Amino acid sequence: MSFPGRALLAAVGSLAAVAALAASPTRPPTAPALWAGLAPGPFQVGYQRLETDEGPVDTWYPAVPGGEALRFAAYLGDDEAAGLSNFLAGAGIPASTIDSLFDSPLFAARGAPPLDGPFPVVLVGQGNGESVIDQVVLCEYLASRGYVVASTPSPTRETPLEREDQVGEFAERQADALSAALGVVSASLPADTNTVAAVGHSFGARAALLLAMRDSRVRALVSLDGGIGTATAVEAFRTAPSFDPAAQLPPILHFYEGLDAFMTPDFSLLESLRAETLTLEPTTALHHVHFTTYGFAAAAFPAIATVTHAAPGTAESVRDVARRTAAFLAAHLGAAETDA
Repeated sequence: MSFPGRALLAAVGSLAAVAALAASPTRPPTAPALWAGLAPGPFQVGYQRLETDEGPVDTWYPAVPGGEALRFAAYLGDDEAAGLSNFLAGAGIPASTIDSLFDSPLFAARGAPPLDGPFPVVLVGQGNGESVIDQVVLCEYLASRGYVVASTPSPTRETPLEREDQVGEFAERQADALSAALGVVSASLPADTNTVAAVGHSFGARAALLLAMRDSRVRALVSLDGGIGTATAVEAFRTAPSFDPAAQLPPILHFYEGLDAFMTPDFSLLESLRAETLTLEPTTALHHVHFTTYGFAAAAFPAIATVTHAAPGTAESVRDVARRTAAFLAAHLGAAETDA
């Protein structure tokens, strides 16, 4: 059985602060082309990679000007860059497009000093096989709107998920990593760790849900075409130690698409939960892969649009998901600014 994530992309023929107001933000420069027309919030964005016993934690935060301006490839180690380049080439992306993508400017600056906070925290769980680069645009965007954002790579990057009965175990491991990320962020950045949201793409939404079940500081949960909105491996997921069907959960926003058969919507699990509110948001012109950085990249690179089966409305839908995510978080966490 296969599971949503980067490994699926080739198989499907596609790349598959209320408190923040006190920080005196300065208007950052125009967003890079890779943001596909998404407008930044009022904050400059800094970036740091932190470490925990569970692994690396990539962080973005409101910052003062300074640091090293980052390009796409700067988020990747040499081995990861080589592996991703080979993967994209195997998916049919021309070498010239891969080179241009890797050279694309992004928004954050490595090592830029953080602004005084505290700022609410957004924890981002990556999908199956995914790492920092797969949600980098969304992470930078949310940080520009007044959040400390922390992301952990999928545990399936080290040990592939091969069987349905492993779902609970892997989701628990990823929830552990997100919990550890919250600890290291609180010690390193101006973060309000009592005001937290969890965002997860694909398999990462399972980890985000488990974290919300065991940590009452999580005040909002966003599922980006998450597995929690399908019938896949529901019983295996329920075996995770943190799964608690009686848990009082925060508001949940679940985006979903109907173009990929392996992500056929089924809301039985979501509707069985004790969430404060449940919002189910259908999307148009989005495949599963478009809920990642490659949805933005499809707007900038025609070859990526072709391989991911992007449609004329894909770019606007990608922007809409990001804006709606930011608005949802602002409603439940507070933030400096939301899109009109």
